[in-house]
Formats: sequence, C-alpha cells, structure tokens
Amino acid sequence: MINTHYLYSELVHRKRRSLINLLLVAAALAVMIFVGQLTESLQQAFQAPLVDIGASLTVQKSGDVPETMNGLVLPCSVAPISNDHIRRINSIPGVQAISEAVLLWDFQADSFQIVVGFDPDDTAGPALLQGALASGRFLKIGDTGKAMADLTWAVTHEIEPGHILKIAGRDFEIIGIVDSSQISQIATAQVYIPLAEAKTIASGSASINAVHHFGQDDANLLFIKADRDKIEEIATGIKAIAGKKTVVSTPDSFKEMLGSLFSLTSRFSILISGMTLIASLLLVARTTAAGVRERTVEIGAMKAIGWTGRNIINQLAAESFVVIAFGTMLGICLALLGAWLVSFQSIAIPIPWDMAPTPHFLPGGEEQLSRDVRLTMSSPIKLIGVGAVSALVIGLTALITAGRAIIRLKPSEVLRNE
Repeated sequence: MINTHYLYSELVHRKRRSLINLLLVAAALAVMIFVGQLTESLQQAFQAPLVDIGASLTVQKSGDVPETMNGLVLPCSVAPISNDHIRRINSIPGVQAISEAVLLWDFQADSFQIVVGFDPDDTAGPALLQGALASGRFLKIGDTGKAMADLTWAVTHEIEPGHILKIAGRDFEIIGIVDSSQISQIATAQVYIPLAEAKTIASGSASINAVHHFGQDDANLLFIKADRDKIEEIATGIKAIAGKKTVVSTPDSFKEMLGSLFSLTSRFSILISGMTLIASLLLVARTTAAGVRERTVEIGAMKAIGWTGRNIINQLAAESFVVIAFGTMLGICLALLGAWLVSFQSIAIPIPWDMAPTPHFLPGGEEQLSRDVRLTMSSPIKLIGVGAVSALVIGLTALITAGRAIIRLKPSEVLRNE
C-alpha cells in the first residue's frame, strides 16, 4: 500500500533532488525524440524530389559530349539505354514499374528548346503534369504531331494552344500549356511530345547517331517505382546490368548534394539519441541511488515501526515513478514544441544538373535548381514509448538495487550507526 501523504511530503521537501531528476529525464527524452523526428523528417525531405514525379529512383547513363551543338543532340548525362537493358532492369526483384522518357536538346538556327517525350498513361515522370495543366488539353495515347509547352517558356515566347512548333524539322501543334514548376525539376522540359515520336526522332537523327546509337525502342531516362526496402539492392543490380556509366538517383543522392552534415545527422541519429539518453539516465540512477542511501536512518525507522521490505520498496518505487512520469511528460512536451517550431522551416533540396540538364553556355545554364521542402514532423509514438520505458526501467532498477541493500540492515544497526 502506497502512503500518498508520505509520497507527497518526500517529493516536496526534497525539491532539489526531485527537480534535478525530473529535468534529467525530460532533457534525455526531449533530445532523443527530437533528434529521431528530425532525422525522419529529413529522410522524407530527401525523397520529395522523386515523390513529386512518382518514382523511387531514376536511371540515366553518362555519355560523350557532342562535338558541335547543332540540330538534335543528347545531353552528355542522358546517353541511350537499350531496350534489352530496360527489360532486364524490369525483371529485378522489387521493381514495380518502369516509365520511359526521351530527353533531347534541339538547337535551331535562332532558338533552342529542351524536348521530352513521354507516355501520357505513365504513373511516373512528366505524365504527372496532368494536374498542372494551365490551358488547352493534355497529351493522350494516339496523339501524333501534338505537343505541350511549359508555361514559363510559353509566356516568354508568346506561345499559345494552336501554335505550330518545329522539332527536328517536324511540325508539332501546341495543344496544351503545363506548369512544370508544379513538380520537381527532374527531366522537366520546355516542350513535351508523345514518347513514340520522340523515339522515332532520336533514332532517325544523324547528329545523335554520330555520337551514340539510339535504337527505335531505346530510351535515355527511366523513372522506376520500387519496393522502398529494396532500393539500394535494385540500384546495385541496375548498374550491374547497364554498366559503370549508369547513374542511379535515389533519395540518398539528394542527401549527398547537401553535404556531410546531413549525412552524419542521418547516420548517427540513433547513436546520438542513445548516448544522450544513457548519459542522462545514468545520472538519474546515480542521484536516485544516492538519495536512497541518504535515507538510511529513515528507512531504519520505517522498519522499526512495522514497514515490511516490500512496503519500503513500493514506496520508494512510487516516488521514482512520479518523478520519471512527470519528467517523461515534460520531455515529450519539449520535443513536440521543438518539432512544431521546426515545422515552419523549409529546406532547399538541390537537383543535380545531370537530372535536369541545360547547356552551360546558355543564360541560366549553370543555375542550381532546387526543390523547397517544408519539414514535417510526424507523431513519434514509437520513440516516446522506447524513451519512457527506458527511463522507467533504469530509474527503478537503480532505486530497487540501492533500496534492497539498505533494507537488509536491521533497524537497531541502522539507528545505532547514527
């Protein structure tokens, strides 16, 4: 039976010790939960550029730089990927679906345009621009000689639906205007055409085939949906199939663009949280055990008036439980407050040039593209549970261990030593 009046008196009259233990528990849990949440939030942010285009990873191949930038060329970061390699990649365990695209640079006498061919029925890549249609209509299966223009580019060049545009000498009617900024800048273009026509144009281009052989069924950019827990294995398998020049972009690719600080934060978050928790809780255990030893006379008196060993242990455990419970609640509140404050912050995720190639010698060609992602903090139920249980177990273990040592003393011996 717990003596609540004695419990209250002990906590109130030993304010300093109770407050120190409470704050130590709160600090440990707050740091552990907050670091865990921040790491998870950053991981989600790193996935945002690929999530925007419905992919788990993208695949490209590095190639040779064209000798001259005239007519139709392939950027050096998107050399052809053969249809045979695409089929073999699709058979890798964990790969759910592959969306193909063809990215081209079209240099004309007085203009330049980035062209992307894609399948409107795909579930990844530029097909997701259906939700970003500004005017006109979206491409559909069976369209020939039709194209869509990016909103910013169209405004700059005064292009509207109905305008006839030449691509590699062919006429294409602009049927829609899309706002490419609504998705990440990966493989976005100024002009979008059907995938089949892009493949036909690329495979029949003398300027492209002078540098690379581009088959009728080839592509040069893949958007892959895959099992999240197999992404690294799939990336390794893709490189084994397509060769050393293959570039596989995963969420980790964007993490690396931000530098070592973010990589270290993600890699060592568990270690940081664990060390903080253990250090703080060991201090809790030490101060709790020291406090129990200071009460040797008090415990002897309790036994002298009839308290059993179990009664004493339960009473001391109740005191420890109250301190740890309030410390846990305070720590959770502090962590959630920190998470709430961080949720107002955004992080700019750089988009590698290879994933959105633009000629360096053109205005804006060397501009670093990025995707602004607002940090979101999820409910840390698992972290809260682990932290609370850890605090409770360590605190109570130290308390009971110290208490048992004192309880073994006879009341007469305890009081005689004072």
